[in-house]
Amino acid sequence: MAGEKQTKEAASLLDNQVGLHDAVLLDPITEDTFVENLRVRFNADKIYTYIGNVVVSVNPYRKLDIYGETVLSSYYHREDFEVEPHVYAIADGAFRSLRGWGRDQCIIISGESGAGKTEASKQVMHYVCQVSPHSTILHTVKTQLLESNPVLEG
Repeated sequence: MAGEKQTKEAASLLDNQVGLHDAVLLDPITEDTFVENLRVRFNADKIYTYIGNVVVSVNPYRKLDIYGETVLSSYYHREDFEVEPHVYAIADGAFRSLRGWGRDQCIIISGESGAGKTEASKQVMHYVCQVSPHSTILHTVKTQLLESNPVLEG
Protein backbone atom coordinates (compact mmCIF):
# COMPACT_ATOMS: atom_id res chain seq x y z
CA MET A 1 0.00 0.00 0.00
CA ALA A 2 2.80 2.45 0.89
CA GLY A 3 4.59 1.71 -2.41
CA GLU A 4 1.35 2.34 -4.30
CA LYS A 5 0.95 5.70 -2.54
CA GLN A 6 4.53 6.72 -3.41
CA THR A 7 3.98 5.66 -7.04
CA LYS A 8 0.79 7.74 -7.25
CA GLU A 9 2.56 10.72 -5.68
CA ALA A 10 5.48 10.42 -8.10
CA ALA A 11 3.08 10.06 -11.03
CA SER A 12 1.14 13.13 -9.93
CA LEU A 13 4.38 15.12 -9.66
CA LEU A 14 5.16 14.29 -13.28
CA ASP A 15 1.56 14.83 -14.40
CA ASN A 16 1.37 18.28 -12.79
CA GLN A 17 4.81 19.57 -13.59
CA VAL A 18 5.23 22.86 -15.41
CA GLY A 19 8.13 22.74 -17.81
CA LEU A 20 10.69 20.15 -16.79
CA HIS A 21 11.49 19.99 -13.07
CA ASP A 22 14.99 18.67 -13.91
CA ALA A 23 16.92 20.42 -16.68
CA VAL A 24 18.91 17.23 -17.27
CA LEU A 25 15.79 15.97 -19.07
CA LEU A 26 15.84 18.78 -21.65
CA ASP A 27 16.33 17.60 -25.21
CA PRO A 28 18.31 19.21 -26.63
CA ILE A 29 20.12 20.82 -23.69
CA THR A 30 21.13 24.24 -24.91
CA GLU A 31 21.31 27.63 -23.24
CA ASP A 32 18.09 28.61 -25.04
CA THR A 33 16.11 25.53 -23.93
CA PHE A 34 17.45 25.87 -20.39
CA VAL A 35 16.47 29.55 -20.10
CA GLU A 36 13.07 28.88 -21.71
CA ASN A 37 12.38 26.10 -19.22
CA LEU A 38 13.29 28.42 -16.34
CA ARG A 39 10.99 31.11 -17.80
CA VAL A 40 8.04 28.72 -18.16
CA ARG A 41 8.49 27.46 -14.58
CA PHE A 42 9.03 30.99 -13.21
CA ASN A 43 5.83 32.23 -14.86
CA ALA A 44 3.97 29.46 -13.00
CA ASP A 45 5.62 30.48 -9.67
CA LYS A 46 7.95 27.46 -9.82
CA ILE A 47 11.17 29.26 -8.91
CA TYR A 48 13.22 26.11 -8.28
CA THR A 49 14.51 23.75 -10.98
CA TYR A 50 16.85 20.80 -10.58
CA ILE A 51 19.94 20.15 -12.65
CA GLY A 52 20.63 16.68 -11.35
CA ASN A 53 21.32 17.12 -7.64
CA VAL A 54 21.73 20.91 -7.90
CA VAL A 55 18.86 23.37 -7.50
CA VAL A 56 18.68 26.56 -9.54
CA SER A 57 16.54 29.31 -8.05
CA VAL A 58 15.12 32.36 -9.80
CA ASN A 59 14.29 35.18 -7.37
CA PRO A 60 10.64 36.20 -7.80
CA TYR A 61 11.16 39.48 -5.88
CA ARG A 62 7.83 38.89 -4.16
CA LYS A 63 6.37 36.60 -1.50
CA LEU A 64 5.29 33.16 -2.68
CA ASP A 65 3.49 30.57 -0.59
CA ILE A 66 6.31 28.03 -0.96
CA TYR A 67 7.65 27.93 2.59
CA GLY A 68 6.13 27.22 5.97
CA GLU A 69 5.54 24.15 8.08
CA THR A 70 3.18 22.32 5.69
CA VAL A 71 5.58 22.67 2.77
CA LEU A 72 8.56 21.88 5.00
CA SER A 73 7.00 18.65 6.27
CA SER A 74 6.28 17.50 2.71
CA TYR A 75 10.06 17.39 2.07
CA TYR A 76 11.01 15.52 5.25
CA HIS A 77 12.72 12.19 4.39
CA ARG A 78 11.72 12.41 0.71
CA GLU A 79 13.85 11.73 -2.32
CA ASP A 80 14.37 14.51 -4.87
CA PHE A 81 12.41 12.66 -7.55
CA GLU A 82 9.36 12.44 -5.24
CA VAL A 83 8.90 16.17 -4.73
CA GLU A 84 9.08 19.43 -6.65
CA PRO A 85 12.51 21.07 -6.73
CA HIS A 86 13.00 23.14 -3.59
CA VAL A 87 15.74 24.36 -1.28
CA TYR A 88 14.11 22.13 1.37
CA ALA A 89 14.93 19.08 -0.77
CA ILE A 90 18.60 20.05 -0.77
CA ALA A 91 18.52 20.71 2.97
CA ASP A 92 16.83 17.36 3.62
CA GLY A 93 19.40 15.47 1.54
CA ALA A 94 22.27 17.11 3.42
CA PHE A 95 20.59 16.52 6.78
CA ARG A 96 19.95 12.84 6.02
CA SER A 97 23.55 12.38 4.88
CA LEU A 98 24.81 14.07 8.03
CA ARG A 99 22.66 11.89 10.27
CA GLY A 100 22.99 8.66 8.30
CA TRP A 101 26.69 8.72 7.48
CA GLY A 102 27.97 11.05 10.18
CA ARG A 103 29.80 13.11 7.58
CA ASP A 104 29.96 16.88 7.56
CA GLN A 105 27.85 18.47 4.83
CA CYS A 106 28.15 21.69 2.87
CA ILE A 107 25.49 23.51 0.88
CA ILE A 108 26.82 26.18 -1.45
CA ILE A 109 24.47 29.06 -2.14
CA SER A 110 25.80 31.29 -4.87
CA GLY A 111 24.52 34.16 -6.96
CA GLU A 112 24.68 37.83 -7.74
CA SER A 113 23.52 40.56 -5.39
CA GLY A 114 19.75 40.32 -5.02
CA ALA A 115 19.61 36.75 -6.29
CA GLY A 116 17.98 35.43 -3.10
CA LYS A 117 20.98 33.94 -1.32
CA THR A 118 19.95 35.31 2.07
CA GLU A 119 16.44 33.87 1.81
CA ALA A 120 17.77 30.52 0.62
CA SER A 121 20.27 30.44 3.52
CA LYS A 122 17.53 31.22 6.03
CA GLN A 123 15.28 28.52 4.61
CA VAL A 124 18.05 25.89 4.72
CA MET A 125 18.84 26.77 8.34
CA HIS A 126 15.15 26.85 9.25
CA TYR A 127 14.65 23.40 7.71
CA VAL A 128 17.56 21.87 9.60
CA CYS A 129 16.41 23.44 12.85
CA GLN A 130 12.85 22.16 12.39
CA VAL A 131 13.81 18.56 11.63
CA SER A 132 16.58 18.29 14.23
CA PRO A 133 15.87 16.52 17.52
CA HIS A 134 14.97 18.91 20.32
CA SER A 135 17.01 19.40 23.49
CA THR A 136 18.17 22.39 25.54
CA ILE A 137 21.71 22.26 24.15
CA LEU A 138 20.47 21.74 20.60
CA HIS A 139 18.04 24.64 20.99
CA THR A 140 20.99 26.89 21.87
CA VAL A 141 22.92 25.66 18.82
CA LYS A 142 19.86 26.18 16.59
CA THR A 143 19.46 29.74 17.85
CA GLN A 144 23.14 30.47 17.21
CA LEU A 145 22.88 28.93 13.75
CA LEU A 146 19.89 31.07 12.79
CA GLU A 147 21.53 34.19 14.23
CA SER A 148 24.76 33.47 12.29
CA ASN A 149 23.20 34.31 8.90
CA PRO A 150 24.41 37.96 8.83
CA VAL A 151 27.96 36.77 9.56
CA LEU A 152 27.77 34.17 6.79
CA GLU A 153 26.68 36.87 4.33
CA GLY A 154 30.03 38.72 4.64
